Amino acid sequence: MKSNACNTHHSQLATRCGQSLIEVLIALLVGAIMIGAGATLIAPVLKSNTQTLRAQVGGSLAKELMQNVSVWADSDWNGVLALATTSANRYYLTTSTSPFSHATGTETLQVGTTTYTRYFYLDEVERDAGDVIVVDGTGTNDPSTKKVTVVYRWPQSTTNTMAMYLTRSRTGYVVSQTDWFGGPGLDTPVTSTGSRFSTSTSIYYATTTGSIQIQFQ
Repeated sequence: MKSNACNTHHSQLATRCGQSLIEVLIALLVGAIMIGAGATLIAPVLKSNTQTLRAQVGGSLAKELMQNVSVWADSDWNGVLALATTSANRYYLTTSTSPFSHATGTETLQVGTTTYTRYFYLDEVERDAGDVIVVDGTGTNDPSTKKVTVVYRWPQSTTNTMAMYLTRSRTGYVVSQTDWFGGPGLDTPVTSTGSRFSTSTSIYYATTTGSIQIQFQ
C-alpha cells in the first residue's frame, strides 16, 4: 500500500511539473507575440515622429533662407536684378559676412545626423494696367518686383517649396536738385533732376537761380 501511495504521489508531481512547464512555454509565447505586435505598432510611430521633426527643421531652414533673401534684397536690389531668373538658376546666400552675398548652386546643412539642402531661384513678375500681378504672360514686366522660391529637402523626403514676392521699397540713390528756375508744372515721375517742380504757391523761384524764397503775405 505504501509503495502504491508513493507511486501515485510521484505521478501527481510529474503531472504538475509538466503542466507548469507548459504554462511557462505558453506565457513565453504570448509575451513574444505581444512584444512583436508592440514593435510593429511602435516602429511606424517612431518613423513618423522622426519625419515630423525633420519637416519642422527643414521648414525652419527654408524660412531662414527666405528671410535672409528679403534682407539682402532690401539692402542690395541691384544684386537681385543681376541674378538670372527661372528655376534652372539656383542660388544661396553667404551670411558669414556683412552685407550678404549670393553664391551659385545648392547649400548643404548638417543638423544632427540629417543632411538638408536648400536654395532659391527668382522669377520675373508682370503686372497689368491696374498694377495687379498676373501670371498668364499678358502683363508688363515689373523690374521692381521679383518672385523668390525657396526649395528644400532632406533624405527620403519629397521636394518642398515656399515662395513670396520681393518688392524694391527703397534705393541707394539720393536725388539732389539745386535749381527750380523752370517753375511749376512737372507732375510726372522723372529719371533725372532738372529745373522744374510740381506745383506750389506763395514762393519766388526765379529771382535767384538755385533758390526758393517763401513769400509772406
